[in-house]
Amino acid sequence: MTTFKQQFQQLLLTQPRYNLKQVAVENCGYADTAVKSGNCYYTFGAFYCEDVLYVRYSRKCTDCVDVTLCVGCEACTGCMDCVNCFLVAYSINCQNCVDSKYCSDCFGCTNCFGCVGLYQKKYCIFNVPYSKTDYHAKLATINIHDPAQRAEILKKVEILKQTVPLLNVHQFKCENTIGENLAECGNCYQCYDGFNLENCFYCIETNGNQDSCDLTVCFETERCYSSVQSPMNNNCNFLLHTDQSNDSEFCAYSKNLKNCFGCVYLANKEYYILNKPYSPAEYQKRVAEIKQELITNH
Repeated sequence: MTTFKQQFQQLLLTQPRYNLKQVAVENCGYADTAVKSGNCYYTFGAFYCEDVLYVRYSRKCTDCVDVTLCVGCEACTGCMDCVNCFLVAYSINCQNCVDSKYCSDCFGCTNCFGCVGLYQKKYCIFNVPYSKTDYHAKLATINIHDPAQRAEILKKVEILKQTVPLLNVHQFKCENTIGENLAECGNCYQCYDGFNLENCFYCIETNGNQDSCDLTVCFETERCYSSVQSPMNNNCNFLLHTDQSNDSEFCAYSKNLKNCFGCVYLANKEYYILNKPYSPAEYQKRVAEIKQELITNH
């Protein structure tokens, strides 16, 4: 007798898998894992983003190029793990900064260059304060497009990092939360690279989720467990590339399902098991039998 696992594996091989994961996007032809975004090019993980290029897993970013794991940034270039920054370039782990370059672990800074670990400072170069006039005059002598000068800048920043204390954990507007690179999260444990999470555990690269556990690259999901690349679901478990579904389990490459179990490549279905329709009563009985089989053969 063919087991549930064997039938599920056979279904996975019946159709070619799509090459791009997109949900509610516009003009994102070369973007994978894009959700509620527009005008994204060669982007991998764009969520609520507009007019971005070469972006990876960033949220609510606008007019940005080559940024990774950034939240709420605008007109930024070459940044990583930055939050609410404007016109910032080649910086890492900065929050609420404006018109700055080559900075690290700076907070609320404006017009800073090559600075590390500063808080609400202006017109600083390599952590040395200048007047507004001297700052701009000094910057005019630096050509960041020259590879030799750029290498020297990066070298100075690395040396500076060894002289100032750096934060071990980077969080922005978080409460009762344990994890790294988190923004606007509450009551979360061991979550990483997340935004707007509440009551979540062991989640990676997720945002807008509530009351969920063991999720990877999932968004606006509630009461879900152990799912990957599955946005906008409610009360679902063990999903892969399945979105906008409710009360479903063990489904893959599907969308808009309700009360489905072990389904693959389906859309707009209710009460299906292994891609076959059931009555509500038959569905509940058969699902209970399959779950017992899975427990017994685990």
